Amino acid sequence: MQQQINLKLVRIRPIFGLLKALLSSKSNMANTIRTMLFSILILGINMLTGILTARFLGPSGRGEQTAMVLWSQFLAFSFTFGIPSALIYNVKKNIQDAAKLYTTALWMGLAAGTIAMAAGIIFLPYWLNSYSHNVVLFSQWSMLFVPLIVLSQINNAMMQVRGEYKLYNRLRFLIPLSTLACLGVLILSGTMHAYTSAVAYLAPAVPFYIWTTLRLIQAYQIILKDVFQTFKQLISYGIGSYGNDLMGNLSYYIDQIVIVGLLNPAQLGLYAVAVSLSRVVNVFSTSIIAVLFPKASGLPKDEVVQLTFRVFRISTCIAIMVSAAIMVIAPYVLTLLYGNEFREALGVFRLLLLEVSISGGTMVLAQAFMALGKPKVVTILQGLGLLLVIPMLMLLVPKLGLTGAGIAMLSSVCIRFLFILINVRFTLKMKIPWLLITREDVRWLLSALSAYKANKSAESRE
Repeated sequence: MQQQINLKLVRIRPIFGLLKALLSSKSNMANTIRTMLFSILILGINMLTGILTARFLGPSGRGEQTAMVLWSQFLAFSFTFGIPSALIYNVKKNIQDAAKLYTTALWMGLAAGTIAMAAGIIFLPYWLNSYSHNVVLFSQWSMLFVPLIVLSQINNAMMQVRGEYKLYNRLRFLIPLSTLACLGVLILSGTMHAYTSAVAYLAPAVPFYIWTTLRLIQAYQIILKDVFQTFKQLISYGIGSYGNDLMGNLSYYIDQIVIVGLLNPAQLGLYAVAVSLSRVVNVFSTSIIAVLFPKASGLPKDEVVQLTFRVFRISTCIAIMVSAAIMVIAPYVLTLLYGNEFREALGVFRLLLLEVSISGGTMVLAQAFMALGKPKVVTILQGLGLLLVIPMLMLLVPKLGLTGAGIAMLSSVCIRFLFILINVRFTLKMKIPWLLITREDVRWLLSALSAYKANKSAESRE
């Protein structure tokens, strides 16, 4: 018996050694894996917070909470004007100007956040006219968080450029963990309802946003030299990138934004649960993109395309396999976690799983255009997809309800994926690489993992 245990330990030990080497390394592969592991932890926490709110608020309360929390995040991401992407691109190209670029980006972010805040306060009463006065009023007050959320995106970009993925991931983890803790306090104190739970989603991030901003200001100081020149640098790339960022943000939120005005709070609550649970598959693409764009920027065109498509094949293969497994167990998991009243969301949940898998792969491929200084191409492509999805949502949701929303989102992302491929061929003037995972991709991945383990072992011996 003891011999069998020792044999198992011998087999398992190399796996733990590999994981230890990867997690302690500063390589791009290690950064990607660490980001992915943190993303999985964050998704687990988000699922738990979603379960708690669904259980204690029910479909109607969950729908009201979604309507109140959604707008501050949506408007903040919609009014970045491409500043985070522009900051990454320009700092990588001109590292000596990092302080000037960061300072200017902060002023631009504050201005953009203020514009977004004002737009939300004015616009929300018209779009949320089917909700109660208190829901609308809370949504307007939540606009105060918008400037800070915009600054957080700029800070995240700067941490990625600096290679501070450890801190970046810790902050990403601590914010939803704080929300979970706040929800626990609300439940134990008997004060859990739509409004207090909305505060628990918004308020805990504020201290982290402020601390990160002050930390980076201390590192770079406030440099006002050549402000107009750095502004031109950021805005010239940012405007081109902004369309891509805006389209990506609209793609992420557009279904919920549109159907807020088409569904009642209970149906919106069902859809919010389906969206939240389907996003578990998004972990692969979001983790990779956080590292891929800074890594690919500055590489020759052939290397950018080769690297991007290889990463696409690996990440999409994993995402589709995970989606297939989740589809099988979905009928049991959905009712077990959220209750029988949420079983109606099962059909749209399966459609959204496919949509998230393809969308993640599409955004990975888009990094090739971003890294090669052609963000406007991705902007146009995403815009075409959205031009189709909005009327499709308006047409299908009233007729088919939740299922219509799922069909519209899946159709839109398929069109955007096709357009990305067409532009690889005609804009980058390159043959479209193979789209399905190959043995060479697997060998490349295993070789990269082995190389990082070997390098780490050599470093430890020295």
